[in-house]
Amino acid sequence: IIGLPNAGKSTLISVLSSARPKIANYPFTTLIPNLGVVRKNDGNGCLFADIPGLISGAADGVGLGHDFLRHIQRTKILVHLIDSMAENPLNDFEIIEQELKQYGKGLLDKERIVVLNKMELVEDDYLKIITKKLENVSQKKVLVISSSLQKGLSSLLSEVWNRI
Repeated sequence: IIGLPNAGKSTLISVLSSARPKIANYPFTTLIPNLGVVRKNDGNGCLFADIPGLISGAADGVGLGHDFLRHIQRTKILVHLIDSMAENPLNDFEIIEQELKQYGKGLLDKERIVVLNKMELVEDDYLKIITKKLENVSQKKVLVISSSLQKGLSSLLSEVWNRI
């Protein structure tokens, strides 16, 4: 799970698995990756990693960016989590994509699932507009979820299972 600080990565892994990361409403709460096993109904599953928030300049080592990006190299799929409450969710998406590109090492080639989080905190009309814009920019279907209300998570997990 990748994204800018406070996108809701730790909350997401805490509701999907038994992982209990520190969760707070300030940037850089997560300083090391948190791991959690997420199981399907049949008992099979996979390991999810909550990667600490990436920031602009991460590919150049800003904010321990190299360490965090190195963890991403070991993943099969990236769940790119974007905060719908952000001042500019499109810019947030592009910052992370730029850091993946700049770091290289195949990160930009990894399969990604783009997810807009915190749907309950914005108006429905705005959510539809920003979802459409993100789909245009990312050229991917954008899933809309609320980690805290546990809405849209089954669609997200179905998408993960299908891609694995």
